[in-house]
Amino acid sequence: MKSENIINEYEEVIKKIKDIVSAKIVTNENGQIEEIHVLANPNRNPKQLVRDIESTLMATYGSQIDHRKISIAQIDNHYELDKMSRLIFDRLESTVWGTLFEIKVVLKDKNGNEYHGTSKGVRSASNKLRLAACATLNAAEQYIKSPNIFNIEEVMVSDIANHDIVIVGVSKITTLGEEILPGVAVVKEDLNETIVMATLCAVDGVDW
Repeated sequence: MKSENIINEYEEVIKKIKDIVSAKIVTNENGQIEEIHVLANPNRNPKQLVRDIESTLMATYGSQIDHRKISIAQIDNHYELDKMSRLIFDRLESTVWGTLFEIKVVLKDKNGNEYHGTSKGVRSASNKLRLAACATLNAAEQYIKSPNIFNIEEVMVSDIANHDIVIVGVSKITTLGEEILPGVAVVKEDLNETIVMATLCAVDGVDW
């Protein structure tokens, strides 16, 4: 079992690794490390960053971490997230139905065609984050005419250099297997709209 202070030390050590901007460690109820989420610059291969994290924690603390617990999201500070190559965010609508919350996301392609995605669920704080991402994927799947190939694995908000960052993990499921696609966006005004942008960032450039 690892204390909160040790986990904080782990995060600080990871952030000292070249090209890593931020790190967040998730533990289970017994204090064991379940996930390590890392935000990094796109200068190096994610596999190299994972190896550096493994080596650093082993050399510094003698802790052996399963590489499958480490997820790397890379963001290019010069990349404009609101200028997606195939789909652009048009608008978002939200509706409250008692204890339920519904989000509708509308995306457009370069020809102006609209693609509508909706997602409804319990109106809890964490679920509201996932609903915006799920609605975005629903709209994207309409565009590619291939439903049920994307799934939202996680949506999290992290603080980096006094700025809120949304990190979205999307899994792409095909007959060839599963691929994890990370997406990142900086929160500017509306959190739900930022989640849409981070989700689009994850799937943009993927071979559809």
